[in-house]
Amino acid sequence: MHATPDRVLRPVVALDIDGTLGYYHEHFLTFAANWLQVGEKIPREWCDGTVPFWRLLGTSKATYRQIKLCYRQGGLKRSMPGRVGAAELSRAVRAAGAEVWVCTTRPYLRLDNIDPDTRFWLRNQGIQYDGVLFGENKYRDLAQLVGSGRVVAVLDDEPEQCERAQAAGLVPHLMKRTYNRPQRAWAEITNLRHAEWDFTEKVRLWRKERGV
Repeated sequence: MHATPDRVLRPVVALDIDGTLGYYHEHFLTFAANWLQVGEKIPREWCDGTVPFWRLLGTSKATYRQIKLCYRQGGLKRSMPGRVGAAELSRAVRAAGAEVWVCTTRPYLRLDNIDPDTRFWLRNQGIQYDGVLFGENKYRDLAQLVGSGRVVAVLDDEPEQCERAQAAGLVPHLMKRTYNRPQRAWAEITNLRHAEWDFTEKVRLWRKERGV
């Protein structure tokens, strides 16, 4: 866990990276196709996430893990395409008077390049932030670090992580993608412009209720 806490108590918006702010799955599929030397035989679209990713690749789970490790070690996440509106979302939230915390499950303790690659990507995409948290328990750690009452919104594309955010007392929003349908128990965000409008309003209401 890496963090940059702020002494001034402000509302917090938590944003996931892979699949939420950036097109991780599409980028990884391109790398996997080249690694396996199968070209366009790998499907570019997948439905509701019921089929394991490694099966879609037509390979074993062990091979899939090897491909993923090569992808991470090669610094490929530095060149992952960002989603339209990612930088604008971060700036709007901060301009509204909130902190932006980037929360990712990337395993920074296992690979030395994860932290610098992540920060390079954020900087290159123009995404502003106040703190970065790594690890599977990113939302539990965030709640403990800043206080669950300060977190007005969490945005993630993984239903499992939305469940973990909810268990930590946070308010998750599911980034709508082809692989996480159908509608779950949380509010869906269709695009980052939608998130910008929704989250800045939540920040405004949080501040109004507390007179700040």
